[in-house]
Amino acid sequence: MVKMVLISLFLLFFVSIKASAQKIDERLLVKEEAKLKALYFLDLIPEGQEKEYGFKTRNDFSKIKVEEPYQVYHLTLENNELAFVPIYVWRVPISVDNQYATLLTVQINEDKAEVVGLGGQVLAKKIQEFELLYPNTTSQRVMIRNTYLKRDYVTTNFTSLCRPNGPVNLISIDTDAVEPLYQVNEFVPIKTSVADFQKTTMEFIHNIK
Repeated sequence: MVKMVLISLFLLFFVSIKASAQKIDERLLVKEEAKLKALYFLDLIPEGQEKEYGFKTRNDFSKIKVEEPYQVYHLTLENNELAFVPIYVWRVPISVDNQYATLLTVQINEDKAEVVGLGGQVLAKKIQEFELLYPNTTSQRVMIRNTYLKRDYVTTNFTSLCRPNGPVNLISIDTDAVEPLYQVNEFVPIKTSVADFQKTTMEFIHNIK
């Protein structure tokens, strides 16, 4: 019996390490694609519209830096319970002189990363505000798009918010998680608990029915 438990724990540890490695590989894939295509997409900005994308002049393009990507999850309602949905999209901040200017949108399809969009200077600045207020070296940068409340949240410890054994292709939310979420589309990033996040969203959903 003890042997079986040890084997099960080993397999669980191995799967966890493998999943973690896969996430790291995806992040690296996304970042390399962003580095490769950033200048191409910046050059598509019409002359005179640089400020609308977070840049002072086109001279800024030669000084850009690709920052750490955020994987995007959406929120959905399944059997009257909220769950996270991976949509295989990442938002990658682009900075100039240590100031976040805009975001590249990178999509992963069949293990290939592709830049599919550019924009979001306000959100880019909010993400940087979050990082300055709550510095963290973890690579688990995740953005959660709450389409019900029309709000964006970020976390640097996504795994701690999740409950195992959820529906296929969905990630159940652990409402007992102590790791907070941070709403980033307000005046300053707002810390909130997962329990309050779920309660506020469910109340909104029930009120519009």
